[in-house]
Amino acid sequence: CLLGGIYVVCKCMLLQLIDKSCVAMFCLIKMTVLHSWMTLPPAIRVSCPVGEQVSDWNEDISTLPGQISSCLFSSEDEVNQSSRHDKERGVFTIGSFSGNIPVGLAWQSRSERTMDGFLYGVVDQHGQFTGDDIAFIYPDFLTGLRGSFVDGVLQNATAVNVVAERCNNGVKELKLEPSPYEKGTIWEKEETNVTYIGKNRQVMDPYERKSVYVKESSNPSAKEGLFAKRKFVQGDIVSYYGGLKLFVNDMTFDNMTSEEITEASACHLSLGIYAPASWGFPRKLLLDVPEKYRSVVEYRTTLGHKANHSFKNNAEYTAVDHPVLGGIACLVATTEIDVDEEVFAHYRYGKIDQVPVQWYVDEYHHVYGGNGEICFARKKFC
Repeated sequence: CLLGGIYVVCKCMLLQLIDKSCVAMFCLIKMTVLHSWMTLPPAIRVSCPVGEQVSDWNEDISTLPGQISSCLFSSEDEVNQSSRHDKERGVFTIGSFSGNIPVGLAWQSRSERTMDGFLYGVVDQHGQFTGDDIAFIYPDFLTGLRGSFVDGVLQNATAVNVVAERCNNGVKELKLEPSPYEKGTIWEKEETNVTYIGKNRQVMDPYERKSVYVKESSNPSAKEGLFAKRKFVQGDIVSYYGGLKLFVNDMTFDNMTSEEITEASACHLSLGIYAPASWGFPRKLLLDVPEKYRSVVEYRTTLGHKANHSFKNNAEYTAVDHPVLGGIACLVATTEIDVDEEVFAHYRYGKIDQVPVQWYVDEYHHVYGGNGEICFARKKFC
């Protein structure tokens, strides 16, 4: 089906869901991003005046994201002298240039999507983001990871907060300070696999810590739910969804009962089919949070698997390139979400007369009555 710009293909197992306390993704949700609000505008710019001018530091945290992003994005269909668009790599670079090579302080998008974040720092003699004082800036423009990078790839870094910004010789400069949380935590690029979920599994991602928390769900049929710690608008990343990267045969076996298969499959989604081709993921690759890691005590680097289902959802799953975990999933707000509001995803199990999950069917008919099929047929959010 195609709803709201996100393709979703569901291949439901003939199972009955028992526990809705985390994302019941045994339906193998597969998605790709088509939302225009998830991509960069056709051009980027630097609105800071070019020259030797250095403005005063702006330390008003309420205005920092807007002031920073205003220097990165433009609705104009051109790339000006202070920016370059590498179509082959799919990245924008902002700063001063010698020919097409950036020099000094520079910014670079990690893709043509704002949600994948930015590299920031003084480039090396080859114009690469290589050195011991490079930062990854999350798309909220308030959070980062600063440390050692090689050609833009994280080697090791610690969490920082963006506390001030200013224009410095035509480039937006940031003042970064260490995060007060988990000061001893070192983040390294470490894509997970079938057995390894990450060395910092009991530490929250810096962006995640500012964004969401887990408590008892407002859904009486569920246990825990995911709640907003800050306000989100449409297109914001609400929560990341990490976990083990594996295949169906790695987690379900022929000698398992239907109940065991249900439990084993309760928190996974399919990532491979609709992940960007540049990631090189196998088509049948899954992302899974196995039972032993579903408690926040055991795993809390990302919490996207804690969102419950609702047909009146306020977020959708999609793919994202995380600086530590690599290609994973995330929840993106589809509407405004207020502080302390519960975050709901749409599990999208497919055509309702083919879904064997009874609670999902019951809720569908309760919400839509006789109009559900019409709404779905029109490919719109209801």
